Amino acid sequence: MKSIVIFYSLDGHTKFVAELLAQELKADLVELELVKPFPTKGFKKYFWCGKSSVFKEKPELKTKIPNLHEYDLVVIGTPVWAGNCSSPINTLLSIMCNEPRLQGKKVGILITNGGGSIKRCLKQIKKVLPKNEFLEPLYFVNPSKENKDEILKKIREWGQYVNLG
Repeated sequence: MKSIVIFYSLDGHTKFVAELLAQELKADLVELELVKPFPTKGFKKYFWCGKSSVFKEKPELKTKIPNLHEYDLVVIGTPVWAGNCSSPINTLLSIMCNEPRLQGKKVGILITNGGGSIKRCLKQIKKVLPKNEFLEPLYFVNPSKENKDEILKKIREWGQYVNLG
């Protein structure tokens, strides 16, 4: 099964998990980068990221999205911002939903956050890509290198559960 993990990470938490997941799946890995990056510190970080998420903004991507038709499994990785997917994922989803041939795929959702509900984020992705098979979401609260073994264990269990490994 040809797989790809596409993700956005501001603080590096989602990147850390996405890299481990891609390695375990032997998947291609694509990190979304923005033309105009978000602030990474202080009040501005929370204000601009939260605002862009709440208002479902679609910031311009610097990253070229590969041809997703070539993949059997597409995993979308995102942190949760103000209860929603990060706004760069909104951009990715708008690209994906405009591809009429992008249907019937297995879609995995990788979510990281500091706790709280992930329901709106999941709903957001599923609503945009309705004609696909959604796998059980893979969710991590405050992932870090200190709990790498625990993260790998959860990734491997997910892979077996969804018959990928």
